[in-house]
Amino acid sequence: MGVAELEALIGPPQKRPPAVDWPAIERGLGLTFPADHKELCARYPSLNFDGFLTWVNPGMWTPRVFVKGAKDGLEFLRQRKAHFPVMTLLDNRGHETRRPAIPVYPEPGGLLMWGNTYNADHCMWLTDPDPEKWTIVIENANFWHFQGGLLDFLVGILDGSVRCPLLPEDFPSSFAVEEIGG
Repeated sequence: MGVAELEALIGPPQKRPPAVDWPAIERGLGLTFPADHKELCARYPSLNFDGFLTWVNPGMWTPRVFVKGAKDGLEFLRQRKAHFPVMTLLDNRGHETRRPAIPVYPEPGGLLMWGNTYNADHCMWLTDPDPEKWTIVIENANFWHFQGGLLDFLVGILDGSVRCPLLPEDFPSSFAVEEIGG
C-alpha cells in the first residue's frame, strides 16, 4: 500500500511537510526506517486522524531532539516489562493470549513509537533488521499486533478493512484529518 491510497481517503496535503534528515536520524537510532513511512513523511506533515490518532512526522524536530525522544519515549514500556515480563496480546476479535513481553527498542526486534492516540495508547512499530518487515503494535495496557506496515494500517483503519479491538468502535467516525506542523 502506498501514500496514494491514503491520499485518496483523506485528500492531498494542505501544508508542506517538514524536511527530514534521514541520515542523521537513522545514524542516531542505528536503524533504517521503512519506505512507506519515508513516503508519508515526504508527502504530509504530522497528521491527526478524526481528532483521535496521531502519526508523527520526525521532521518536526531536529534530528538530535527526535532521536533522544525516540530513545526515551518507551521508558514506560521498559519499566513495565521489567516488572511484568508477561503481556496480554489481543487478536482481531479481542480474544486474549498471554505471552512473554515484546522487547523494547533498542533491543533487537523491539518496539519503536510512531504515534499515539487521544486515550494515550502507544502506536508503535515492531522493528526488524529489514525495515520493510516492520509491523504495527497498538498498546493500551493490552497489546494488538497488525501484520502489515504503517500505510496498510492507516488505510485499513480508515476504510474499515482493519479493525483494532483496542481502538474505540466508532473510530474513525469520519475522514477528518488535521495537519500538524508544516
